[in-house]
Amino acid sequence: MTAFSLKLQKSIADEWTAHHFYKELLEKTNNPLYKEFIEHSKKDEKEHYEMFQYLHYLIFGSYYHHKKETVSFTTFKEGIVMALKSELDAAEFYRDMLFEIPNRQAYQPVFIAMTDEMEHSTRFSTIYNALK
Repeated sequence: MTAFSLKLQKSIADEWTAHHFYKELLEKTNNPLYKEFIEHSKKDEKEHYEMFQYLHYLIFGSYYHHKKETVSFTTFKEGIVMALKSELDAAEFYRDMLFEIPNRQAYQPVFIAMTDEMEHSTRFSTIYNALK
């Protein structure tokens, strides 16, 4: 296994987890703006998951079967902080992953995910600052 393949597998699992985490986070608020921001991020995470699965298929000839992880949180604010930290970490992770791409096909999905994660962190930061 190459470093890129391990990172791709981590990305697939993390994107699946984030999508399902945001589904739960949506249920913890009635604020329309918060819902819009979380829904947007949830939709993007699903798209990232699908892009990375397809990339895995193109490179390795199979989809990656990963352990389904869940995220636990007790309050909406705690979930927002967790989401914000996760999005910031993901943006850095994908930035570093760009330097290891094995072919041109891998560049676009990694770049899209990296820039989306930066956008998501702005959305979650906005929510967090409004909660103070």
